[in-house]
Amino acid sequence: ALQALAEAIPGPRHHQRPHRQRTARAMSDQANTTLILATAARASRLMRVAFPALGAIALVSFIAAPASPPPLPAAAALRRPVVPVTVSRAFELIANQERERLAGGSRSGAAPEDPWKVGANFEAVRISLPLAPPIIKHDPALGDGEGDKNIVGLQLLGKAGRRCVVYGMGIAWESNFEQQMAKEGCETHAFDCTVDPASPVVAGKAFTFHNWCIGEGGSAFNQGNNYLRGKSADGLSFRTLSETMRLLGHDEVDVLKFDIEGFEWRLFETEILSGKSLPGQLAFELHTQGSKPIAVPPHLVEGRGFAAVNRLFLALHDKGYRVVSKEMNIYDDKCAEFVLANIHESVA
Repeated sequence: ALQALAEAIPGPRHHQRPHRQRTARAMSDQANTTLILATAARASRLMRVAFPALGAIALVSFIAAPASPPPLPAAAALRRPVVPVTVSRAFELIANQERERLAGGSRSGAAPEDPWKVGANFEAVRISLPLAPPIIKHDPALGDGEGDKNIVGLQLLGKAGRRCVVYGMGIAWESNFEQQMAKEGCETHAFDCTVDPASPVVAGKAFTFHNWCIGEGGSAFNQGNNYLRGKSADGLSFRTLSETMRLLGHDEVDVLKFDIEGFEWRLFETEILSGKSLPGQLAFELHTQGSKPIAVPPHLVEGRGFAAVNRLFLALHDKGYRVVSKEMNIYDDKCAEFVLANIHESVA
């Protein structure tokens, strides 16, 4: 039909004889108008035959509208931006340097250079993948370790045409992070066996709340856990991370957030570092030896000082995780908030 339309519109005819060319040039404006209208009428008939639903309006739009830019070739449309080699090597250099610091701090007898400095337990842990807003939410230097989680690519999660799954472990009296991630479009699940499902902290929210804790149960292990509010841990529900993912039908988790007052050490050892499916990002508070016992049971962080912290982050580094945010807790310098991104994260 388009070929027929093209044939209906007269074009230059270079084979015309000279006297016909002169005659054509001498045609009056009225004759030109008549020719154009006649051509349009014929083209309109052809369009109605080929595209009856379009009608004459479609033809007018077709003729009057300016030509749209040609579409990108398929290969160009699917092409992803590529990080320049120089930039990639610079990031790699920084990551390797930070790994060396962690390895040095992991040796037996290693100690911080300034043990009396605030945050000495975390002295060797530095940002190994330096990013800035808006790629991350805020400048880590301006954070207080108690505010927003400094998630990478927040504006893309839940909006990239793929499933986005977020787990939030440890709610207590604050669920702002889980609520925000749910509103961003992520399938968000919150877990806490110490919170009543009827509590306004979790009831009627955009996320799904599960009244179980992810981790190890038992009254002995949970001794000193003030979040139990005098209850026995034996009567509460505990599940492993892998069991939880299986129950909820998740093969992958995009963001795993946890603030579980010292219980994170066992989670790292038994679930994350040994797991086959690593979360895309980890957002957590790490509690170390000397943390205030009103919030952190001392037996959970005993021996978890400078060297232990470095060994943990070295193991995470070798699993593909890079530190993108580090913020000291302003109320307890034995605790710090971190966000780690997995550079081996799968791309759908």
